[in-house]
Amino acid sequence: MIPLADQDAIKVKFAQEMLGPVKIDLFSQKELDIVLPGRTPCAYCKPTREMLQELSALSDLISLRVHMMEDERETAAEMGVERIPGIVLRGRNEASIKFYGMPGGSEFGAFLDSIVDVSRNEVLFSEASVKSLGKLAEDVRIRVFVTPTCPYCPMMMRAAYQMAMVTPHVKAEVVEVNEFPDLAKRYNVEAVPLTVIADRVAIPGAVGEKDLVAQVLKAAESPAAQPSQVSGPSTLATPQEPPPEGERRGGSGLILP
Repeated sequence: MIPLADQDAIKVKFAQEMLGPVKIDLFSQKELDIVLPGRTPCAYCKPTREMLQELSALSDLISLRVHMMEDERETAAEMGVERIPGIVLRGRNEASIKFYGMPGGSEFGAFLDSIVDVSRNEVLFSEASVKSLGKLAEDVRIRVFVTPTCPYCPMMMRAAYQMAMVTPHVKAEVVEVNEFPDLAKRYNVEAVPLTVIADRVAIPGAVGEKDLVAQVLKAAESPAAQPSQVSGPSTLATPQEPPPEGERRGGSGLILP
């Protein structure tokens, strides 16, 4: 799944940069030989599991648990996982960090960096931003819509995760929008990254840390939807077809025979 050359580089990265343990929980779906009425097959569950298995084998500090949603709905509810494939990253703090879909393409590097951040319990935001986020008194969900071909998405993905590491009141989740067309339709996602805060504020494009934190505080204080005046560069959210049967999409974005 992950090319061997990339595995060697990732192993070195983890050895040099990780300091503490990271737990990865993947919520997936059982593989069946038959199609059951009312059951939607999860096209990306198997490749996501294979990718995470390879990734977790590259460091003794990473542990992976695979949960079948059919059997562990209570566990999923406890962790706030609503969709599959759903990935939860956990470290030494109470950060709520999730990724829905398979982190590939431009997202893969940011996913690796986020594993390192969680391992180090390292916050990269400025002191001013940390202080501002400390004012949050209620939970705020930040949902970042991304695609594997978007060059601006990794910035917003990592920023959302960083905010979750600053305060447990921020519940950060990143959604690979091509895998969840229902959410794309619901939020009218035409370009990415699109950051939706508490379903009250939507920020198109990649924006700076200061503006993002200000919008989070704005959303937390507003009971009604507020249009955001902040925007940044973005790319079109071009739909992608699931990987054909017999092909596997690598974590680097390659399609491997």
